[in-house]
Amino acid sequence: MIISSDYLEVAVASAKKAGIYLLEHFNEKHDPIYKSNFDISLNVDKRSEQIILKNIRASFPSHNVYSEEIGSINNNSEFTWYIDPLDGTNNYFVGIPYFAISIALLHNNQPIVGVVYNPILDQLFEAVSGKGTFLNGEKITFGKRETGSYSTLSFIKGHSDDAISAKNSEADEVEHLLYCKFSRVLKMWAPSLDWCLLALGKIDALVSYESELEDMYAGLLIAQEAGVIVCNFNGMVYNENNYKIIASNKNLMPSLIELLMPYYE
Repeated sequence: MIISSDYLEVAVASAKKAGIYLLEHFNEKHDPIYKSNFDISLNVDKRSEQIILKNIRASFPSHNVYSEEIGSINNNSEFTWYIDPLDGTNNYFVGIPYFAISIALLHNNQPIVGVVYNPILDQLFEAVSGKGTFLNGEKITFGKRETGSYSTLSFIKGHSDDAISAKNSEADEVEHLLYCKFSRVLKMWAPSLDWCLLALGKIDALVSYESELEDMYAGLLIAQEAGVIVCNFNGMVYNENNYKIIASNKNLMPSLIELLMPYYE
């Protein structure tokens, strides 16, 4: 399909506008709203979301939307926007300058546009399916370093309301295995930016255990378009029916698949 440039333009404009707002209010005191025992929301999450939704719905009122705060708006469209208006809310709340706005557009469940904006560093990552990945207008390509056990890996785990759930127990087991295998395992609490660090070649691999979709889709497309290999834990090409994901280069991928294949199902 031909992907309209309007999609990317609206996503970029929305992310930047929301990013300016979040940056202006970063150093203020924020009162948390507890969504669960493990997750919070802030009033700035909601305001950032309103800014983004106003932009997107003005241009594409018939599209579906899934956003972290409001949930799903289903218009029976082939197009769905996945939005995280503040990826890294906990970081933002405690004053850690590692957060982003993440916006992705899917067509029939396939990501076709991804934008991640880091307002602290004024870094705009963007990708369109088949067109490559760009950082502030400059094309970037994933570097293939052969670092073995000295590699740096990011581990992303989706939220769970139950600390003793089977899902949480298995995720903890996966995390422990990664710590035993790699010298540095990062948990940064802003998944979209971790995907972008991977695309830049700043880290060597990423393992995502059932991440929230609004945190994932934009960064995943950005990484793929930069040349990162993305597959499921079983080593097969990533598909939207399984969200246990490995992303890395051809040198590290075999050892990661061997380690994580038992946890595919």
